[in-house]
Amino acid sequence: MTREEFINRLDEKLKLIRSESNYTQDKMADILGISKKTLVQIEKGRASLGWTGAITLCTIFRDSEILQMN
Repeated sequence: MTREEFINRLDEKLKLIRSESNYTQDKMADILGISKKTLVQIEKGRASLGWTGAITLCTIFRDSEILQMN
């Protein structure tokens, strides 16, 4: 898997991870260090977490069942 494919997969799973954790968009954006507007854009497929955001997501939510799935 390339870096780009890895980031794209996490972009697609972001909303599921947020829902699994019962976080609002505001709370999740704050945790990831991004704006709510950016979070919404990522969840709609219009923006991307990028490499740093993807690593942050994996680190903070490493116990997420969503991340454990292929």
